[in-house]
Amino acid sequence: MRPKGQNAWVAVTVIGRDRPGIVAHVSRVLYHHRCSIEELAQTVLRGQFAMILIASLGEGTPIRVLRDEFSGLSRNTGLEINLRELESEDLVPYQAGESEPFIITVRGEDRPGLVFGITEVLAERGINITNLGARVALLGQRSEYIQLFEVDVPKNLDYGLLKEKLRRRGKEMGLSVDLQHKDIFRAINQI
Repeated sequence: MRPKGQNAWVAVTVIGRDRPGIVAHVSRVLYHHRCSIEELAQTVLRGQFAMILIASLGEGTPIRVLRDEFSGLSRNTGLEINLRELESEDLVPYQAGESEPFIITVRGEDRPGLVFGITEVLAERGINITNLGARVALLGQRSEYIQLFEVDVPKNLDYGLLKEKLRRRGKEMGLSVDLQHKDIFRAINQI
């Protein structure tokens, strides 16, 4: 899986106050050490920048050198930058076994415990969350808490029963919960 000539992999996480140039600062350090960014995800939540990336180290690049350089960048920018060395097995995604991709949408009044309430149902059934977004949105004159889960549902689970358990939990919490196969969700929501 590792390209020829690459000797190690790292995960770099960055968190801090959002502003222009953060990705450039971090990627410059990697570029100067002949590292290749393999995957990257970045977002901003209420003014807080968050990024995680996976990079392969350039031939002969010691991890301690990157650690030192990122430590300096962290001090100079006020960002929290963490570097974690990865083994080959760390790069293998979680295998849910035979599964189907589903989308769960949750809507309701914002209050503590909403994410836990839904994720508890999923965890009890061995359902892996592959992506999750949650935020408060202003809809007309009222605000609504919206969660959007992408999950891998094991094929041996009864989807109808899962849908009912999620709806029941939602009702207990005053939420609307819907479960749809990812293909159906995309077809319905495609512009």
